[in-house]
Amino acid sequence: MSEVKVLDNGNILVTVPISLRFRSGRKRVIFQENDTPEIDPLVMNLARAFRWQALIDSGTYRNTVDLAEAIGKDPAFVARMIRLTLLAPEIVHAILAGTLQKSIPINMLSKTMPERWADQKKLFGFE
Repeated sequence: MSEVKVLDNGNILVTVPISLRFRSGRKRVIFQENDTPEIDPLVMNLARAFRWQALIDSGTYRNTVDLAEAIGKDPAFVARMIRLTLLAPEIVHAILAGTLQKSIPINMLSKTMPERWADQKKLFGFE
């Protein structure tokens, strides 16, 4: 069963039981359970952003352009998603808990945001 946890050290652990199958010469992701609940796209993008940032921080990739090339994504898309790692912790927790307003689109979160967490929280009504 899929689950999202915030670990004691602040890291995010997303567990999704899947297997990879080759079909028509391509890799396909097959979910282990037919009744797997749909994961919130915002949670998935947040997890993806933190994973991509970790790959850059560890030196696996030099920058977002190298990472984007390796994973077959547009560099601008990767850069926008990685901006999610700069969100205030309260906003990240609200996303993971599913309490962030559903009316807030992902593209609003991935665009240029205020740098200060206090300003971000004010923008999203946390203060």
